[in-house]
Amino acid sequence: MPELTYVGHSQPKEDAIAKAVGDTVFGDDLHLPGELIGKVIRAGRIPARINKIDVSKALALPGVHCVLTAEDIPGENAGRYPYYPVLSAETVHFTGDAVALVAAETREVAEAAARLVKIDYEPLPGLYEFRNLEGETLCDWKTEKGDIEAGFRKADIVVENVYFAASVDHGFIETEGGVGWVDEHGIVNIRVPTQMIENYQGVAKVLGLPANRVRYDCPMLGGAFGGKEHPLLGAYLGLLAVKTGRPVRIAYSREESMAQCSKKHPFVMRYKTGATKDGRLSAVEVDIIADAGAYPTNSKGLVLGALCVSGGPYEIPNAGGRARAVLTNNPFTESMRGVGANQVCFAYESQMDEVAKQLRMDPLAFRRRNFINKNQTLMQNQPVSSRVMLPELTHKIEESITRKAGSASGVSPGPWRRGVGYAANIAGYGRPRNEGEAYMSIEGDGSVNLRCGACDLGSAQTHTNRQIAAEAVGVPLKRVTVTMSDSHVTPMVGITAGSRQTMISGGATLSSGQELRSRLLRGAAELLEAAPEDLGIREGNIYVRGAEERSVDIARAAAQCKAMDLALHATGKVQLGDHDFEGHEKYGDPGGWMDYVFGLHAAEAEVNTETGEIRLLNYWASHDIGQAIHPQHVEGQFEGGAMMGIGHGLTEEIQTDRGRIVSNEYHSYLIPTAAETPDWESVFTESGEGLGPYGAKGIGEPPCTAAAAAVACAVSQAIGARITRIPITPDHVLEVLGKLGRN
Repeated sequence: MPELTYVGHSQPKEDAIAKAVGDTVFGDDLHLPGELIGKVIRAGRIPARINKIDVSKALALPGVHCVLTAEDIPGENAGRYPYYPVLSAETVHFTGDAVALVAAETREVAEAAARLVKIDYEPLPGLYEFRNLEGETLCDWKTEKGDIEAGFRKADIVVENVYFAASVDHGFIETEGGVGWVDEHGIVNIRVPTQMIENYQGVAKVLGLPANRVRYDCPMLGGAFGGKEHPLLGAYLGLLAVKTGRPVRIAYSREESMAQCSKKHPFVMRYKTGATKDGRLSAVEVDIIADAGAYPTNSKGLVLGALCVSGGPYEIPNAGGRARAVLTNNPFTESMRGVGANQVCFAYESQMDEVAKQLRMDPLAFRRRNFINKNQTLMQNQPVSSRVMLPELTHKIEESITRKAGSASGVSPGPWRRGVGYAANIAGYGRPRNEGEAYMSIEGDGSVNLRCGACDLGSAQTHTNRQIAAEAVGVPLKRVTVTMSDSHVTPMVGITAGSRQTMISGGATLSSGQELRSRLLRGAAELLEAAPEDLGIREGNIYVRGAEERSVDIARAAAQCKAMDLALHATGKVQLGDHDFEGHEKYGDPGGWMDYVFGLHAAEAEVNTETGEIRLLNYWASHDIGQAIHPQHVEGQFEGGAMMGIGHGLTEEIQTDRGRIVSNEYHSYLIPTAAETPDWESVFTESGEGLGPYGAKGIGEPPCTAAAAAVACAVSQAIGARITRIPITPDHVLEVLGKLGRN
């Protein structure tokens, strides 16, 4: 690959100072003259039938402009999914179900009006336990590879365990909030933090309007992680703005946000792992049960995706798997950073430790012996299409751990015991038929405009595309302006989720930039009397290779292009194909990702064997990222993702009481703080074999998938007993030590 000028380098982000000083305008920061305050009224009890809604007293309250129920929706009463209502009309299934909307002059009046809306509920029987499969089973996926029975017959040792991973919240720092208004052209404008501006299409259906009469303008997000995919907030704002004729603002409190937002699926995972005495895996059998909560949403695809990576980054000659999702009246579960890979990584890495222990092998050496290689197959018989650099990453992590003083398991002072745990992992990015476009144009002065529909979740989607544009065309970074996520201006690229946007929007940006570069070279070739293939571009200057004194700037080349009737704008497109491995048809579209990211994490922890307290001391994260677009952003993903996984492993758990969330604010739902952050080291390799621009891989989610597993393995190693649930509470530590309940 030729030397890159911008890609692979960590330039300062254009909005870095604004974010640092608090000047970034997020969803709830734009205020409009004459705006009203909206309030969402949610289910008073669940599950229940709605017999009657009386809004008369609320409407009579001075300052109230409207109270809307399902019968006031002019179009379709459906959110992202047809079975998920914008406003519940007949029944409510979980506490986040919306029943009515209020618009008033002030927040205080809106909240008072909400209390005056009287809803007559008739209680219905509910289901809250998913492990016993009492609720409706949404899917029953099965995978088979080799001969599972023969594989276990060949095994010299067999390890069986049941693992539990709790439900967790997305925990984004910015709660949902935004504003909707109808402009002078009759366009309904929705400005909300969202992960996909394509939601404008669904809101138009709710409002009974043509799609071109609704505009989504997505601001910078303060995090999302899968929790801001739905169009419901936009639909509420649109309904109220159209009804009142005034701008309307809605901003959720933390409690409201947690009540209505989706959660990560809790999993129960039964694993049976067989290995031969020479340290080779011979068979793995997996059974996953997930709680889908109150609505199916995307649980079918998510648990299938989890099943596809449930064998881990290992070559398993014989494997069998099953994955089911069950409907309950708990909060609905959906995509969250890692989409099922986190839970199964905790289970399969715990199994790797237990098998190594029985074989009396070093746990890292056992993993190394079984790492999968390129072209070998996963649980669903899908070949791994790109290089697997786990041996190189393992070597780097081993060296780092050796350098760090004190990073050894054993006895610490008093009741404290220290352990080091490892977690190798596999995570996917890119689904079949993913696609997107980007539009790029060159001004007469040689500056570049890029339009891209990707929503920026705070993880540098804007800057990444800016770097790629500058690299592709050959102009200085400061000469590139990017317009993001405006449904009336930018081409569509789909959801910012699944670690896909560098590949999709970045790939489309690269495509459009390369096309414009080609045209500029043709124009410059006329001016320089040279062949286009003999020219290069650097920092906005087009030169003859080997005779760089012969050159023109891009502005002159652009003028020549116009004279030659060569367009100075181009639309680039990325469109992935279907799976092509044998038997993929039985899994449907999400039967595995198009490519995979591999990594190795390590954690050093101290555990108090008398109290169950855990201290995380050191952490190492490593992945093959294909190509770093911005190395500093990569480090940020490593650290932020792994800390999210550490929270899943140690402190975070959505606790419910008959479907109601009882850990609904940050005093009871515990996110790790700076005080819990360990000393850190990040390592990455660049195979150059990713599907993204310049060989990049999607890296937003993979660091999150391994962290809980690494911490659980470290704690287990420290106490000499296997942790089987996350988060690892002190009670669970004492339970596995046989000390719970002792005086």
